[in-house]
Amino acid sequence: MRNSTIDLLKAFASQIIVVHHLLLYTPMSRTLQSKWPMLLGFVANEGRYMVQIFLVIGGFLASQSLFNMLEKGRIVAVWPLFIKRFLRLAKPFWVAIAVAVLFDWLSSQIAVHDQISGWPSFTQALAHVFLLHDIVGVPALSAGIWYVAIDLQLYAALVLGGWLSAHAGKFIKPMHALLLLACAMAIASLWWWNLHAEHDEWAWYFFGSYGLGVIACWAQRENKLLVGSLMVFGLLAIALAIEWRERLLLTGIAALLLMNSARIERFVVVITQGPVRWLGDISYSVFLIHYGIAVFASSVVIALGLESFGAMLLAFLLTWVASVVAGWVLYRFVEWQS
Repeated sequence: MRNSTIDLLKAFASQIIVVHHLLLYTPMSRTLQSKWPMLLGFVANEGRYMVQIFLVIGGFLASQSLFNMLEKGRIVAVWPLFIKRFLRLAKPFWVAIAVAVLFDWLSSQIAVHDQISGWPSFTQALAHVFLLHDIVGVPALSAGIWYVAIDLQLYAALVLGGWLSAHAGKFIKPMHALLLLACAMAIASLWWWNLHAEHDEWAWYFFGSYGLGVIACWAQRENKLLVGSLMVFGLLAIALAIEWRERLLLTGIAALLLMNSARIERFVVVITQGPVRWLGDISYSVFLIHYGIAVFASSVVIALGLESFGAMLLAFLLTWVASVVAGWVLYRFVEWQS
């Protein structure tokens, strides 16, 4: 059954991330922010937190399939599931990176600016192929793609937890074993690992948000909404008492919305028909490909010598629309086929 709350969250978060990057990496940003400094300044500075929504959704959806396997008594096959997830993430990622490199070269032929990085080295390209770019410390070929590698690591950790839970023995149900493992990892992440930015190339730094998605899935599945809500509130209250992190508030809101998605479905479904559902479907592809579009658009704007507010606003909107259209093409011909 389709979850309209997930459609809405994905559509909203992905578009905010696109606008966030356009404000950070295009020449239109300064002109537009001078007109609307509070609104656009907020999105430019805080828009990166929208990734937290995708982390929670990732934990929710991954645990949903694992809970189904464990409930049916099926053994969680770690390697096949990992390969399947890797290919699903990597195929559109590879195409988007190739497009980014091509647009980077085309941009350098039109007008040079700070976001043009030049042809990648063999080592840099190879690291991107295997989603190891942050781990081996090579420059990223696109904005925000750290998320793809982290998503794969988080999924691998949860699948491994599912395999361990399937062999937990007769004293605890496998599904409950996976929940306990996810909670333990979420606690370690929220209360310790997430406090140290040097860990941000590894899954354990982000597992707090992912783990809240697991809790939300369990609470919805077992109709334990009060218990699940108390777990989310308790984990976050202690985490925020240790160190205040605004991004964690967003993870809590996302987890609570997902936990209650069955109850609010009839209200949410009204606003997730047509364009919103479509934007939710293509959100990952839009996320992957929009940076290359932004780099190319920046060169065109510079080459044309655009300066007026009207011209910059039009260029910004056209770049945004082009990013969405390119994301749909990538989704339709690559991601959807994976």
